[in-house]
Amino acid sequence: MALKKAIPGMSFLGPSRFRSPGPSPALAIAAAVFALVLLSSASAAEASGMVKGGEASSEASGEVTVGGIRLYYEISGEGEPLLLIMGLGGHVLDWGWVLPERLAEGRSVIAFDNRGSGRSEQPPGPYSIEEMAEDAVGLLDALEIGRADVFGVSMGGMIAQEMAVRHPERIGRLILGATSPGGEASVCAPPEVQAYLEPRLDLTLHEALWWSAPAGYPQEFIDAHPDIVERKIQANMAHPSSLEAYRAQLAAYRAFDIGDRLEEIRAPTLVMAGDSDILIPPENGLILAEKIPGAELRIIEGAGHLFWISHPEETVEAVVGFLGGG
Repeated sequence: MALKKAIPGMSFLGPSRFRSPGPSPALAIAAAVFALVLLSSASAAEASGMVKGGEASSEASGEVTVGGIRLYYEISGEGEPLLLIMGLGGHVLDWGWVLPERLAEGRSVIAFDNRGSGRSEQPPGPYSIEEMAEDAVGLLDALEIGRADVFGVSMGGMIAQEMAVRHPERIGRLILGATSPGGEASVCAPPEVQAYLEPRLDLTLHEALWWSAPAGYPQEFIDAHPDIVERKIQANMAHPSSLEAYRAQLAAYRAFDIGDRLEEIRAPTLVMAGDSDILIPPENGLILAEKIPGAELRIIEGAGHLFWISHPEETVEAVVGFLGGG
C-alpha cells in the first residue's frame, strides 16, 4: 500500500465530533445528508444553479433498460470513459457543480442514478449491492463501453468494489471514496450517527437536511459556507426517492460485506476519505487500502463525508493525477 497522506492523530470519530447546529426534536431526521433524497419538490434542480439555460448541463442524457428496469444516465466530455457511481439515495446532481465538469475536460464522464434513486426506476425491494453492480455493468453494455475507469462514493464505492471483484475485465482504474468493506472488517459509526440513516417524516426534508448537515461536513465548514451546504441540499431535493425504494437501498447498504474478496481486486486503486468523516469513518479507507493489492490512500484534511462537494479542487487533483491526467 502506498500511503499518500497519514491521518494526524487518528482516533475513532465518536459522538464528541457530532454536533447539532441548533435546537431540534431529538434525533429528528429524514434521510442522511450524504446524498439521501426523500419526498420533496422536483423543481429544485433549476433553483440550485445546476441547470443551465433551462437544460441539463450534460452533453447527452437518456434512459436504458437494464435488468428489467429503466436507468437514467448523463454523459459529458470526450475521451476515455469514467463511470461515476453515487451513494445511498443519491442521483447525478449529487456529484455537485464542480467535479463532473472538471473531470469532463479530459475524458467522457458517465453519471447515472442507481435503481431506486433519482430519475431511474424505483422498483419494490429487496435490492442488493451485487444487483446494483450488475446494473452498472449493464449500463456499460447498453452504452457499448467495454472497459471504463470507475469512481464510486459511499454506497457507490461498495457497488464499485463488487463490480471490480465480479467483473475485473470491465474496470481500468478504480477510485473508492468515503466507503467501507462492510461487515466485521469495517469500522462503524456510533448509533448517534447511524440514526441519520433512518427516515423521519416529522420535519420537512429541507429542515431535516439542515439539521443533519454535520453528518456530511465538519461544523466549521457549515459555518463558513452555508451557501454551499444549501446548494447541495437543493440538489438532494431535486429528484426524490420513494420511501420504499430508499429503505430497499438502505437494507442493501447495511447487508454489504465483501469480506476477504478485496484481495481479488486487481485494478489499480485509489482510496479517498475525509479525515473528519463521521458517517463512514476514515479508518475504513485505511482498511481498504491495506487489503486491496497495491492500493494508494489519499486523505483530505478538513473534509467530512461529502469531500467532493466541500473540497472539489483537492478531489479533482487526486482523481486526475491518479487517472494519468485525463
